[in-house]
Amino acid sequence: MSVLISFLNLLLYIAIIVFVAYVILWVVRDWFGIVLDANVLKFGKIIVGLICLIAIVMWLAGVLGGGPGLPHFWNYR
Repeated sequence: MSVLISFLNLLLYIAIIVFVAYVILWVVRDWFGIVLDANVLKFGKIIVGLICLIAIVMWLAGVLGGGPGLPHFWNYR
């Protein structure tokens, strides 16, 4: 059961990462009216993908006992 909860926690982190990236892109495009180059968008997608990959590797390390895993905001008791 704890693996399922930690996996859902991982999905929550990935959703937060993608949401923050989307909000930043939305603010830059709509509020400031800046048109981003396609290379900049591709580079941004690579960075977001790498951050998500780091979160997945940290989760796997925590599940397999090789590290602390993802940080969590509440204590499981």
